[in-house]
This record gives sequence, structure tokens and C-alpha cells, in this order.
Amino acid sequence: MMAGLVIASSLLGSCGGGHNFRVTSAAETTSAAPYLELRSERSASTLHFPRGIYVLNAVDDKGYYYRAPQKIRQHSFSGGLSYDGGIFVEKRDRRRLRGYVIMPSGLTHVGNLSRADYEFRY
Repeated sequence: MMAGLVIASSLLGSCGGGHNFRVTSAAETTSAAPYLELRSERSASTLHFPRGIYVLNAVDDKGYYYRAPQKIRQHSFSGGLSYDGGIFVEKRDRRRLRGYVIMPSGLTHVGNLSRADYEFRY
């Protein structure tokens, strides 16, 4: 619960989250699928999004935030880092997926994951 509050507070003050951002649960939101299954790992630059079941975690005016089943890994020459994050799905076009990560500066949308092998789960 404490981790969720920390994530929520960092999202609210970040550049990536839209207006009216709020943490939600799959049971509270009937306008989106509660789960998104990513069938294979995907990358956006040096960020690696694990395969698995992503859970609806938050919503704002622009879209839905699905939390990753594990940390998002960033590979670099100086080693690796791990971040909380997941997949952002636009409300206007639910076929448009982007990654998001919670960095020290706040929530950041990254890459285009629209061509990933994924499926919404109900």
C-alpha cells in the first residue's frame, strides 16, 4: 500500500501523467480491460518491458496505465537499473501502446509498443 502511495504521488507531479490522474483498481474501472497480457518482452531504447500480465493501475484523461508484473529494466554500459512502470494505453485509440516508467523526475512515457504481441484480458 505504501509503495502505491509513493508511486501515485510521484505520478501526480510528473510530466507524463495527464490531467485528473488517479490510481484505480481493475474492479473500479469498467471502461477498460482489467488486464493486458504482453506475450513477449519488448524494448524501447534501453528499457526492457517483461512479458506477462499487466494490471490496470491508474487512469487519467488521456488513457490507462497497466502496471508491469516486474520492474522495467534499463541496460547501460555502467550496469543495469530497475524502475516501476508498465504500459500506457490511449483512450482515443486503444491500439496505441506506449511504455511508461517512474524515474526520479517523475512518470515518463517512452517508446511505441503498439506492434507488441499483446491481448486485453477480462
